[in-house]
Amino acid sequence: MKKIIFLAFLASILSGCSYLRVHKMDVEQGNVITQEQVSQLKLGMTESQVIAIMGNPLLTNLFEDNRLDYIYTYQPGYGKRTEQRVSCLFQGGRLRNIVKT
Repeated sequence: MKKIIFLAFLASILSGCSYLRVHKMDVEQGNVITQEQVSQLKLGMTESQVIAIMGNPLLTNLFEDNRLDYIYTYQPGYGKRTEQRVSCLFQGGRLRNIVKT
């Protein structure tokens, strides 16, 4: 009789496990990009000035030396992934265009 009660108790405990959610971590990757940083960027800045404001770029373009790409992604445990991108394009060693997506 004790075995039957124990097995019934064990079955009820184990069946409840399917209702529990596994914890998923929030994942942040890349360079954190704030509006304050982007607003400090001005056309005509040098590459070293841009790096001083934004940090080292996440991507290095092997085919185009005149470009710095900053990417930030955030994936909440059970939510939708968001992504921010800022590309700084240079010409003659000076910032000529800022592309934010």
